[in-house]
Amino acid sequence: ESLVFGRNFSDHMLQIDWDAKTGWSQPTIMPLDDFKVHPACTVFHYAIECFEGLKAYKDKEGVVRMFRPDLNMRRLNYSMSRISLPEIGRA
Repeated sequence: ESLVFGRNFSDHMLQIDWDAKTGWSQPTIMPLDDFKVHPACTVFHYAIECFEGLKAYKDKEGVVRMFRPDLNMRRLNYSMSRISLPEIGRA
């Protein structure tokens, strides 16, 4: 089976909220679900967005393997700083 970007999805997702006063919240891994978005949300009006797709696969033994998560976060933070979005802190 081949994986196709935008067609094959995990059954879970990562959510991290951000607030101007407190910054980034604690990350949460949760079952895949729909987003609730207010109709006036700026994402529908040419908002600034940043996406970096972290790759994770299960090996033959069922162990989840992530592909270079450190470099992934470095690229994400670089992209975020270039478009004036707050960077995600290091753990």
